[in-house]
This record gives sequence, structure tokens and C-alpha cells, in this order.
Amino acid sequence: METLGFIVELLILMIIVFTPIVCVCKNYSFVKLYLVSALIISLMLIVGAYCPHFFTEVRLDSMGFDFEGMSDAERVQNVAPEMREEATKLYWSNMGNGWPMKAIIWMVFLLPYPLIVWVFGLAYNKLKNRFGAKNT
Repeated sequence: METLGFIVELLILMIIVFTPIVCVCKNYSFVKLYLVSALIISLMLIVGAYCPHFFTEVRLDSMGFDFEGMSDAERVQNVAPEMREEATKLYWSNMGNGWPMKAIIWMVFLLPYPLIVWVFGLAYNKLKNRFGAKNT
């Protein structure tokens, strides 16, 4: 399960990093680059923020955890005795900032990324044109 989570996180990270780069290489206009990149980055961040929450709930449900219980003892009543501590830790690990808040926070940090890639692509093309023209 950990390997699958690592692979999903790596895939999401690669999509977030390479989407603006591919758009710059295809010479998209800034508006098109930003619309495509922002949409894909937003979707990947939502998926990346929701997956751990979802897998935790699936794991707790497969253990027999009762989400309707009023206390920890009631919630772990149907869980095997050797897994009760793990179930309680998993349940409390989902508390705090929810997955929507995590996605919003990451969007604030990552949505300027396509702009940065576009500026570097623009600078690269200007330098390539400037120094490439002198050599010919």
C-alpha cells in the first residue's frame, strides 16, 4: 500500500512539474499555457490532497471501524484487538486541516509556477535567438 501511494505521489508530482514545461516547448501563448497548466495543476492537487484521506477511510472501514461511535472505545469495538491502536491513530490522523484546505494552500504556492516556467522559456528563446543568430 505504501508503494502504491509513493507511485501515485510521484506521478502527480511529475505531471505538475512537466505540464507547464511541455506547454512552453509547444510555444503556447501565455493565456493558453496558464489555462492548461492551472487546470491540470489544480486537478492534480485535488487528487493528491484527497487520496490520503480516502485511503485512510478505506483502511479504517476494512478494519471494521465504526465512524458513528461517540468515543474511541465505541469506534474500535468491531476492530481486531491487535489493530485497535493503529485504527485509533489513523482516525485521529484525519483530524485537523481537511483535504480541501490542504489543496487550497498548495494551489496558492503552485499556481504561480506556470508563470515562472513561461518567463524562463521566454528568456531561453531570446538567448537562443540572440546567440544563435551570431553563429550563422
